Amino acid sequence: MTKTDVFPGSTRLVEGHMPPSSLLLIGPSGIGKTIFGKQFLYNGLVHGEPGIYLSTDESPERIEETMKSFGFNIDIYKKNGIFRVVDCYSWRMGNKSDKHSISNPADLAAVSAAIDNARQGLNNTRFVLDSITGLMTISSHNLTYFSKFLQIIVAKTRTTSSNAIFLVSPQAHDQVFMSYLREIFDGTLEMKMETEKSEAGEEFKRLLRLFSLKGASHKTHWMPFEITNDGIVLKSQKELRCVMCSRLIDWQPHTEVIEGKEYSFDSAECATTYKRLKSLYGPSFE
Repeated sequence: MTKTDVFPGSTRLVEGHMPPSSLLLIGPSGIGKTIFGKQFLYNGLVHGEPGIYLSTDESPERIEETMKSFGFNIDIYKKNGIFRVVDCYSWRMGNKSDKHSISNPADLAAVSAAIDNARQGLNNTRFVLDSITGLMTISSHNLTYFSKFLQIIVAKTRTTSSNAIFLVSPQAHDQVFMSYLREIFDGTLEMKMETEKSEAGEEFKRLLRLFSLKGASHKTHWMPFEITNDGIVLKSQKELRCVMCSRLIDWQPHTEVIEGKEYSFDSAECATTYKRLKSLYGPSFE
């Protein structure tokens, strides 16, 4: 059975089954964290998993607009009630967009209650908090209380075997708090930007890595990604493909030496098929 992405690029980064997880996504402003979170939710919606998006920096209307710009049409899911926005933004204009709007997001108890309310009637949900940084700027509570608030959300996510991603901009927080955040969650995704020199001048390169993940084997090296019209797409630094089926080999290849030459295959079955065809067609078969 073909694996599907839990989060953008998870089939390239995680080997085998990925357990339900609450992940921390770290990256500077403007690198693509919000798109990543929206794509994560949409991937769930199309596979029957309800989505809850807590936003501190965008109105529900703006969220829908930007999602549709990447082909993430959520109209049917919104109509069916399985896509819900916990609105921590519209209070700025003194209005409430719907029943999941929060008039005072500085009160974390009210935020927690709104999340619980949004989860009512839903199972196996996906949740995005965008962002920890934005919520902290308006919170009236101290750091200890805020940390407990996050731990409670993560605990409730685990008890329902759901998936969640929490976004944070590291430049807005000290190293002690960032280290503490890494301990709260089941894993950490990191994004960064690098510059490369080319004939056209300097070019920006976006990179993603899965720094940690409890309960699953995974890659930890940086992988380039692009923001396309279809969302975030991971690219390989160096692609290795099966000589039989041409499938991209993401994990350890099955290698065999045939007539003195080493070949890489996606599986032992591909190697067997290749040897059978080569014996049938002779040296001309490559």
